[in-house]
Amino acid sequence: MTAIDLSSLPADVVAALRRAFPDGPLEGLELLSGGMSQAMLLAFRAGDQAYVLRRGVKERAATAAACMRIAGELGVGPRLVHVDEGSGFCIMHRVPGAPLRRDPGLAEGRLERVARALRALHDGPAFPGFTPLAETIAFFEGVSRQLSGEGLPQEIVAALERVAPLLAPFAAQAPCHRDLNPNNILETADRVFFVDWEMAGQGDPYVDLGQLGVFAFSAPADREALLAAYLGRAPTTDERARAILARVVALAVYALAFRNVQMQVGERLPAGTEAPKLAELFAALAALREKMSPGRLALALQREVRELVASPEFADAAARFATPH
Repeated sequence: MTAIDLSSLPADVVAALRRAFPDGPLEGLELLSGGMSQAMLLAFRAGDQAYVLRRGVKERAATAAACMRIAGELGVGPRLVHVDEGSGFCIMHRVPGAPLRRDPGLAEGRLERVARALRALHDGPAFPGFTPLAETIAFFEGVSRQLSGEGLPQEIVAALERVAPLLAPFAAQAPCHRDLNPNNILETADRVFFVDWEMAGQGDPYVDLGQLGVFAFSAPADREALLAAYLGRAPTTDERARAILARVVALAVYALAFRNVQMQVGERLPAGTEAPKLAELFAALAALREKMSPGRLALALQREVRELVASPEFADAAARFATPH
């Protein structure tokens, strides 16, 4: 976090702050990390209340604000207090919590708190906006060709195209966050809040669960426990199969996202770099034996997709959902 003066901020940021808080001083201004999305996050105080101003993608600001407002009313996201029309800035209450992985003292009961919050979200009012999987693939394809002149890895595209029709009945089933990486989950001593609603919209709730199973609860036993906690009972065979298919989507989309980050930051891996195992890469990162590399993470996620799609468990799940459910 970096403390700053109001006068050092861009004019549009100052204007948005003054439209929301025309009277009284704004204090304690700090720039927060925007995570991999590179969104601008500015913490500040007005009176005795702490706030965060966020600048994301202007084209998605209205949808994100609508989703954020619903999430705040459900108690699973920060309360939205101001949307600056035209600029895309949102101002919300600041949650006094830490990103999921950074405070091991809160680990007890973490999985149950996350599952409870996610269930509340999925059972809540519908969100505006829906992005078909084909549109997501097309977006990544366009970015890839713009940045590198190359298309997407075909095994990733093939995996997504194979799973999409199997999960089509659930594609817009519930209001979803759609980017549940640990940076977007803040936890306090007794609850969790989801933040960064830029990708939110109607979606498949099992893909939200699948995203949690990529980074936050990556061990197979934890993924199984998360599904059971979310359902409030032991999952059925169909539910386990659906979770396997949704995991392919979560892994593949994150593989493409980190590949984009790799291209954006200009990271070049040596020719012939071997894709690490995802679990081994996570362990090395946690032990500080390895620095974060978007390219290596993209390769590890792609390898996980490849191995999952080749597994008997995936074949059984695909066969089970080849007929309408």
